[in-house]
Amino acid sequence: MVKDKINRSVCFFMLYHKRPQVTRMSMWHMAKVIKMFNEAGHRAQGFVVGCASCEPRQKEYAEKLGLGHVSIPNKPLSRKFSHAYQQALLKETDYICKVDSNNFNSNDYWEKCIDVMHGPKEASFGTNRFCVMSSDPEKQDTCVFKTRQSMHLCNSGQFYLNYSLSKSVNFRSIYNENQNCNFDGKINEAMTSQWNESVIKTISSEPDDCFDVKDGTDIHSYDSYIRKRNGVYPAYKNRNELVEEYEELKLLDLGYFKPSCDKIVEPGADLSELERI
Repeated sequence: MVKDKINRSVCFFMLYHKRPQVTRMSMWHMAKVIKMFNEAGHRAQGFVVGCASCEPRQKEYAEKLGLGHVSIPNKPLSRKFSHAYQQALLKETDYICKVDSNNFNSNDYWEKCIDVMHGPKEASFGTNRFCVMSSDPEKQDTCVFKTRQSMHLCNSGQFYLNYSLSKSVNFRSIYNENQNCNFDGKINEAMTSQWNESVIKTISSEPDDCFDVKDGTDIHSYDSYIRKRNGVYPAYKNRNELVEEYEELKLLDLGYFKPSCDKIVEPGADLSELERI
């Protein structure tokens, strides 16, 4: 006798600042994922966090996608990250999941996450690999990064059980006031200190679980990865191949995520009929 699947709830959220085109790509992707989870039986919702007065058109775009918007100054970053996580926890869903503003994940990865959510609750889960690529079509090389410690996962697409996160992390004090990196790493460290590394589970380890799309304004640049390609970071498919597989990249190259474009393309639409903008 097959047991009925358990349906959960999840809140997706995103922090954004600048990088207007790849940010819109990631917002569009997050809206698609929310729909995907709802159709699978998991109640899903999402919001983005940024400075509405600094980037009003990004707020408008998010709301057109059906995403909520939380406005907060971009600095200090520590306050912005703390606020984002606290707002997600206040939604009182079973899980929360952050999607980064220059990332997207494969449908296969999300299907695995959907399956995990149908089963017993897990403190945290995700993938330990992501593919590094450029938003520039002229830069064809890509490579794959794998996290170096079992407690750390690719932070875009990592799920946290609301209960476990609330019990192990004090978001009023976890970050230093002037901290400007390793925000997600500090959370994983706090969780594993409360229990042990087994509470953070790797459910997938494929090169296309997650894509980190660099646009030249990144803390860790595209070139810093690519110069170690075929050595530290294994080479992966060239960019043109990935564009054919992922509608996020195709729409990015066609110009549908430019701030000047107000058209929302439905996921799964026939992109062959779209003209370049």
